[in-house]
Amino acid sequence: MEIVSSDANLPVPYMRRINRVAETTRYVARPGLRALPSGAGAFVAFGSLQFFPLVILLWAIWWPAPRSTSDYEFAIGCSVALAALVVGVFTLLARQNPGFLLAVMRSPFISIIVTDRRVLWTLPWMQQPLMDIGHERILGGVLGQLDRKGNGPAALVLVPGDPCADMDGNIHFDRLPDAAAFVAALRG
Repeated sequence: MEIVSSDANLPVPYMRRINRVAETTRYVARPGLRALPSGAGAFVAFGSLQFFPLVILLWAIWWPAPRSTSDYEFAIGCSVALAALVVGVFTLLARQNPGFLLAVMRSPFISIIVTDRRVLWTLPWMQQPLMDIGHERILGGVLGQLDRKGNGPAALVLVPGDPCADMDGNIHFDRLPDAAAFVAALRG
């Protein structure tokens, strides 16, 4: 697979070339659901438990079945009020952490590509990559303990002070497919 880069879109400190140059792909991973953050499963599990009280409330509103027009108006009004409260709570939660919510929704579709010049995070429906880190910003990679299929944790080690790195200077991957090949591609 060849990737053609347009480095003219990069900020000036990271601009490598003005002309378009073909790159050699060393590693491609599409982690899928393994790309979800570690706490996402617990978040979904505890969030889904909140639907049980909603079902009980709706059952209490609609049982026994309404018989008169005023009973129907009451049941529909209470159901609409309950739905508005649920939508309001989810809207508040989404507004508090819009970046996290967007990242969790995108993560199963992200592809990680390591070329001879950079590391890319791409989405199939976007023409530009989500993130592009040039090789001059990469010091190497660290491999964690792998499972029997070769999947496991890995880290991309960046130069000190890089704005994309965490406080340790790394970008972590929890469950990367063929993590040893990823680290080898970073070293090559």
